[in-house]
Amino acid sequence: MSDERRPDDEQEPTWGSFSTGGKVLAAVGFTGLGLGVAALVMLFLLLVVLVVTALCSDLIEFDGLSALFWAALLCLPCGILAALFTAPVRLLLRLSSLAERTKRAAAEATSCLTTFLAALFVLEFTPGLHTTNPWLPAAAATVLGVVANLLVARVESRGR
Repeated sequence: MSDERRPDDEQEPTWGSFSTGGKVLAAVGFTGLGLGVAALVMLFLLLVVLVVTALCSDLIEFDGLSALFWAALLCLPCGILAALFTAPVRLLLRLSSLAERTKRAAAEATSCLTTFLAALFVLEFTPGLHTTNPWLPAAAATVLGVVANLLVARVESRGR
């Protein structure tokens, strides 16, 4: 007898080959996975909001803890809105004939600008959150983002 396998034996199962119970189980599993990832992202955003609020406690007033949860919830839509404003700049950078190092530095500066705008939008649109000078907390959030990116890059470089 031969231990060789034919290519037909190694085919991946398709969605149609699952039974109804298997499809339901897979759907429930992927829904749970998606909700778990969404919960982790929300916890991270809430942590960022708490840190920025603690750093700029003189400048930020909030009516209650619900305002902080609203701020964390609004981070993603405000980030998308800020990205819409900076998308033309990113497109121009990609199409430009600048040196690669210059393009990378300009892309990082555009990323900082996007984070800054997103933080400003969160500070303006969050109900129950009041700021006397929104520029400083937005700058603190941007610096926090830069530090987080540098830490992630450092951890990634150690893993190689």
